[in-house]
Amino acid sequence: MPEMENRLQAVSDALAPATRTASLLPGATDLDFHSSIDPVFKKSLRRVTEELEALVDQMAAWVDADVTGERAKMDDMLVPARFASTVGETVDRLLEQTDLYLDEYSGRRPLPSTSKGEASGASLAAAAAAAVTQDTFPKGKLPRHILNAQIPRPQDTFTTKPDNSESASWTRPLRLGKPNAQVPLGWKDDAWDVAPDARVEGQYGVEGDARLNPYHYEIHKTPVPSTALEKPQPTEPKPLDLDDPSSSAPCPYVWVDTEAKLRDLKAHLDEERVHEIAIDLEHHSLRSYAGIVCLMQISTRWADWIVDTLVDEVREHAEILNTAFTHPDKVLILHGADHDVLWLQRDLGLYVTNLFDTYQASKQLQLSTLSLAYLLLRYVDFEADKRFQTADWRIRPLPREMLFYARSDTHFLLYVYDRLRCELQTQGGAYSIREVFEKSKATATKVYAKAPWDATGESRSGWRSLWHRLGGDLAQASRDAPPGAPLGREERLVRRLHQWRDQVAREEDESPAYVLPPPSLLSVALRPPETVQEASARVPKTLQHVRSRLAELVHVIKNELTLHRHEAEARANAAGGSMEIADAEDVGQAVVVPASTSTTRAVPAPVPAAVQHGRWLPSDRLPLQTDVWQSVPSSATPTSQLLRGLSTQAAPRKRTSLFEMPSTSKAPPAESTLQRIRTECLHWLHGWLGSSTNEHTPTTEPTWEAHKAQSSPDGAAPAIDDARAPSRKDGDDDDDGDGDDDDQETDRIVQVKKQAKAPRPPAQGKRKHPTPDAFDFENATSVLDAPRTSVAKSLLRASSSSQSRAHMMGPSTKKAKRKSDARSGNRSGTFASSSSSHRHTK
Repeated sequence: MPEMENRLQAVSDALAPATRTASLLPGATDLDFHSSIDPVFKKSLRRVTEELEALVDQMAAWVDADVTGERAKMDDMLVPARFASTVGETVDRLLEQTDLYLDEYSGRRPLPSTSKGEASGASLAAAAAAAVTQDTFPKGKLPRHILNAQIPRPQDTFTTKPDNSESASWTRPLRLGKPNAQVPLGWKDDAWDVAPDARVEGQYGVEGDARLNPYHYEIHKTPVPSTALEKPQPTEPKPLDLDDPSSSAPCPYVWVDTEAKLRDLKAHLDEERVHEIAIDLEHHSLRSYAGIVCLMQISTRWADWIVDTLVDEVREHAEILNTAFTHPDKVLILHGADHDVLWLQRDLGLYVTNLFDTYQASKQLQLSTLSLAYLLLRYVDFEADKRFQTADWRIRPLPREMLFYARSDTHFLLYVYDRLRCELQTQGGAYSIREVFEKSKATATKVYAKAPWDATGESRSGWRSLWHRLGGDLAQASRDAPPGAPLGREERLVRRLHQWRDQVAREEDESPAYVLPPPSLLSVALRPPETVQEASARVPKTLQHVRSRLAELVHVIKNELTLHRHEAEARANAAGGSMEIADAEDVGQAVVVPASTSTTRAVPAPVPAAVQHGRWLPSDRLPLQTDVWQSVPSSATPTSQLLRGLSTQAAPRKRTSLFEMPSTSKAPPAESTLQRIRTECLHWLHGWLGSSTNEHTPTTEPTWEAHKAQSSPDGAAPAIDDARAPSRKDGDDDDDGDGDDDDQETDRIVQVKKQAKAPRPPAQGKRKHPTPDAFDFENATSVLDAPRTSVAKSLLRASSSSQSRAHMMGPSTKKAKRKSDARSGNRSGTFASSSSSHRHTK
């Protein structure tokens, strides 16, 4: 084993660089792009492609001899069906052979005889049968007439018609009672709280509650038969004759197609010597909604039986086999019986108690492969052709190859059962065998239930799974959508068509895939027809069930599109109904208005005051504006999956010209700005000329207006530098709030307004300057004649605000800080300063 591990590690190390290099290879789109712009690259790529095709041809000829007569192209090899039939199956065979060799190496499987003299007759016969099977059966896909035969539907002649309606739950009463019962029919534990139609989600779909199984008590209370715990003596059966699989040469064989033969089979199974019964079923689901059991293969150690369950009298009386199927001393051997148990109940009314599932035994032994084909190859060296699993088993009479396959499944199954028990005995004794029986009870208690249409679509054949598998970019967009996002139009149509297809399939008793295949369903959903003519052009002619209902199909699509449109509009209205932002271009601010009605009356947010006819009015006296805001209805709804969840509204109206003035109110226009300024100026001049103090100014502190009035004997304000004038307060002399005195009429095209800076509030905690003494205007000299101080010998006033205050208020206790030349702009020394003056005088 260490040598094997070292060898595997060496192989892994050798594959690692190749894997990294393969991940760096360009894709098909990149190759096409570079080929279109570089002829040399295109030529080299063609040469490499030819070499790879030649290599693929050699590999295909080595893997499958049937393709030597035709050239295998790379594109053909990449087709999933062709790849599975050539490379895939060959790889599976190689892996299974590897498992066999490893079992032989570990001692789990005896080594084959190397000399012809030591080989037994049974081994030679099995090898001959395997060789005949491999050489005679053709490779590749089964022909169309075997996969889907054009024959009358057998369910149309049944006495008990299938009921596919969702409203009625599935029931099949035991008409012959309950054989081998330990509790009466209909018994339930008092602790159970289960409804008669309770359903659970099983491994492969919806199932009934296991407690509803009429043999639930017997399955769990019946002990393992003593014969199953004994050490077996396996005897390999004789192989079947491929040329005549109905021959009774290796063992007796009976085709059961009448009630009399069915009763003969019952009599044989009820014999005391029969302790093991091997069972297998062949099922068809394409031309039936729920599916049909077409064959039931039964083998004992004395004979093989194939029951034709398509015969009505056999189907109606198959329930008589319950005497053997539910017997506590008989073991029923099946492989992977999860489906078989349900099909036996649904079509034949048969139940199983002592089940030995060879699939569970394979898991118990931890085999690398759990299929029946592997078990046959492992223990019998028989290679079963599993292509016939998908064949149409309604064909009568059965072709020779199909009959050989059906009989082989159970003919060797009893021998496989013995070999598995031997290995279980070696592994863990009787405990391991009991474990297989215990795990098989969960399968035996399964109960059939009709599956309703999956509204969520999460199942393997659900509408959502179909959409995600075939929807492409639109499906990816829906997958990336946030939780709770509404479905797009295409996704809604897929769901509705999937539901409609299910309804038609139930009525016609056909499988949904046969009524409308998934690719056709998606094609109709992506390009929904609006008329019967369009539907006829888009639905393939082979889909007769849909083509006979084209008017119904168009009606379903139109209703779904109308419903989608209404729901989209409702979502758009709901999204914009709570609040809607009005167009605030002319209002000056965004106003929140409800959109419940087409025309909404709203009042702007309260303001301290507003100008109306040149007067200041409080906010409670503002006129009501009734036509400023209009709720804009939704003019467009999302119609694509990529735009789902979005709502678009009509764009607000824009001004078509710069000269068009905004009309936000029908109130009469106010007086012009010039007229208001003139009125205010006259009012101020009258106050200055008529009194020595401003009547609006408090007497506790002199204002700048009073200073101007007292500085001139004739009442005219002296020409003082504007920089020393204090800033005006809001509302003193500027009615329009623009901060300047306009002497021209307001521009009616573009109004440019200046935002007046609000006075900076005094800093908290700082010491205020002392109030200056009253200025003596009568004895004051001119500012030009006044002596200059050492800090201001220049005619230009100092830039520091502290120096300005020093001129206005007199001497201060704190000396002003001089700015540097670099910061004040006096780099060249052009303006006078204290230092420069001293240098000049010197």
